[in-house]
Amino acid sequence: MAGGALSAVEWAQSLLSRIDRCEGRVRAWAQVDREGALEAARAADRARAEGRPPGPLGGAPYGAKDIFDIKGLRREAGTPLYRGHVPGADAACIARLRSAGAVALGKTVTTPFANSDPSVTRNPWDLSRSPGGSSSGSAAAVAAGMVPAALGTQTTGSTLRPAAFCGACALKPTYGRIPRTGIVKVSWTFDHVGLIARSAEDLGLLLMVMSGPAAGDDGAPDAAVPGFAALSAPRRPGRALFLREDFLPLAGPEVADRTLAAVSALRGRGVEVEEGRLPLAQDAIHAAHAIVRAVDAACYHGEMFLANMDAYPPSTRKTVASGLMVPAVHYVNALRLRSRFIRAMDRLHDRYELVVLPTFDELPPPWEASTGNPAFCEALTFSGQPAVTLPLGRGGEGLPFAIQLGARRFGEEGLLAAARWCEEELGWRAEIAEPPSLNPS
Repeated sequence: MAGGALSAVEWAQSLLSRIDRCEGRVRAWAQVDREGALEAARAADRARAEGRPPGPLGGAPYGAKDIFDIKGLRREAGTPLYRGHVPGADAACIARLRSAGAVALGKTVTTPFANSDPSVTRNPWDLSRSPGGSSSGSAAAVAAGMVPAALGTQTTGSTLRPAAFCGACALKPTYGRIPRTGIVKVSWTFDHVGLIARSAEDLGLLLMVMSGPAAGDDGAPDAAVPGFAALSAPRRPGRALFLREDFLPLAGPEVADRTLAAVSALRGRGVEVEEGRLPLAQDAIHAAHAIVRAVDAACYHGEMFLANMDAYPPSTRKTVASGLMVPAVHYVNALRLRSRFIRAMDRLHDRYELVVLPTFDELPPPWEASTGNPAFCEALTFSGQPAVTLPLGRGGEGLPFAIQLGARRFGEEGLLAAARWCEEELGWRAEIAEPPSLNPS
């Protein structure tokens, strides 16, 4: 665009045409803002033509999970309880994207309340399969080439798992790195803004624009925002810890084989990969995470849940109801365990630049049955560390496999540099899915 070979309007129009071709099968979008997107693209083109800087993302399109507030667009969070709600202001991170010149194509489908009940979206590689959740529409839209990048959120595995199921790459930044003001909450303790794209470089560009503290989000630390795009030039990672015994016994055979092959590829390119375990048992992580998440959800939903219990889908209803019955002593003990785990992971990263593990345990389940098991993403969400998922190609069923890399808190520049090196040296790159025809049955 800077050189005049492509206009922002042409880019937006081509993506809108792709949406027209794919959306009837994939169902990734809750709302497409055609006129708004084209007007924003025209504004970026005018700025360039007049010699005015259009912003670091001037004319670049994105989608946002339908729990983010975008001024003037519906924000319904996948539930009839929010039907017709139109916010009057942008979420903090959306306002930053707007200031940077990015173009919102619309809102992508979320599972109800961004919890684990399935949404209407299908996996673009196999329409009978789940795209994962809760950022189901964002992952499917990026994977199908309907948008180059999309925003999600992660409370357990809701950005990395859907991206992995759909063959995209994604980043869950450090907890609080991107503020959550103006976003529907699941758990104040664990909610992360997530980024889904087709390259680690694009993840860095988005992170650079969206990061930093903001009023209204006490979880957003007053931490410096590095120049992620410049600092994350491809670089071979140093010492890495492969969490083999924690995860491979719980993975399906093909997932385990693909993970071992990926670790072998890292070693073959000179990465020093050792084997070890998490400093806390996964059962303890899962129990503490579940307690805190349920209590946070009960606090957030409160009176609305008690007045509309039958309108809540089963999984969300179970989570909120459980939270209402958790004794305070259990909640406090779970938070104390989390603090100890964070310190232990900080110490682990004094020795290891990365941790390596699979992103999911099994291939995607049927789309209407489940969004899949988030357990392999839970530990690094519990600790608040940054993590990426990268595609490892596709298997015999034509479905994507993935690898997960985690780094120390606020170590996104090194993590993205390692991810870009993996893309270039190992070919761990995203493909664009061509959604098959829907089966009439």
